[in-house]
Amino acid sequence: MIFIPVPVRIPPIESVYQKSKNEAASTTKPQTDLMLSRTIINGNTTAAYNDARLLIVDDNHNLCDVLQEMISAWGIQTKAITKPGLVANQVRDCFYNIVLLDIVMPEKSGFDLIPEIRKLCPETKIIIMTGYADKEKAIKALRLGVFDFLEKPIKMELLSHAVKRALDTQEIELELHKTLKELQRSQSDLLTHRRVLEQTSEQVLETNKALSVLAENLERTREESEKRIVRKIRSLIIPIVERLQRDKNLERYKAELSLLVGHVENLTSGLASDTRIADSLSSAELRIASMIMNELTSEEIANQLHISFSTVKTHRKNIRRKLNLNHSHHNLKAYLKCRMRTKRESPQEFRTPLFKPSPLYAKYSP
Repeated sequence: MIFIPVPVRIPPIESVYQKSKNEAASTTKPQTDLMLSRTIINGNTTAAYNDARLLIVDDNHNLCDVLQEMISAWGIQTKAITKPGLVANQVRDCFYNIVLLDIVMPEKSGFDLIPEIRKLCPETKIIIMTGYADKEKAIKALRLGVFDFLEKPIKMELLSHAVKRALDTQEIELELHKTLKELQRSQSDLLTHRRVLEQTSEQVLETNKALSVLAENLERTREESEKRIVRKIRSLIIPIVERLQRDKNLERYKAELSLLVGHVENLTSGLASDTRIADSLSSAELRIASMIMNELTSEEIANQLHISFSTVKTHRKNIRRKLNLNHSHHNLKAYLKCRMRTKRESPQEFRTPLFKPSPLYAKYSP
């Protein structure tokens, strides 16, 4: 296959330039500004402005129409008002992100409208425009809370950048306001939870106090009941056993009866409930310790138990050794009484079975 080159006629550069110049001359200035503004905005963030609203306030109908057409092309919902007296109702009925406000108007000055707009909608950004710009007006407008200041004739590039900055700033402020509201709500919830926790803590403390009082009352009742039981046992059982001991027909059970008396005395003495003493001493030593605590002398103990004085002495030495009192100067009777007082003050520490059964008791028990 053979390719035959075909000559192409290229027009002179002068003719192309002349055609472009003629087309440019036939285009009106507002259309050029509109195309320029579309290029500026469309090249940035037109999609972000779809939900934005802008209100134009100017007594010049033609300017309002041109601005409304241009700004609407950026994707912003635009409304124009030529009567300043309608601005308050319009802002009250509908939220506008931006108000493009003329300063010099016959019915009402733009400076008079700025406080009204900010009072009705503080989030709205105000951009003022005037053909009589000076430094004093700019300072006054900024003090009133205006976001930006533009001079007439308005350049679309400056207006587009002012609108974009206003919307971006407003978005940040609204997000910060939303975050602040959430933080305030969270703080309120935390304070509520804190008050609930404090109330619960107070209730727990009150309940704890009530339980402590109840426990003390129960312990006091228990001690009183034990004392009544002890008195009842001593008043009923010991006299019966003593009568049995004096009965000559029961002479052969004398040892068992003596043992029974010893167990009753151990049970009612209170020493058997002391863990250390009950675990350390034998049944006979526990009985003698109870009698020592009740202020009986060695001679009286020997006579009552029908044992020798030396046996009582031996038992006393064994008691002191088992209670680790050999190398101390503590009096045995005082030590035993002190243990009983400590038991009454801290009963839980000494809680144990009432008495420790001896092998001899097990031998004669059924």
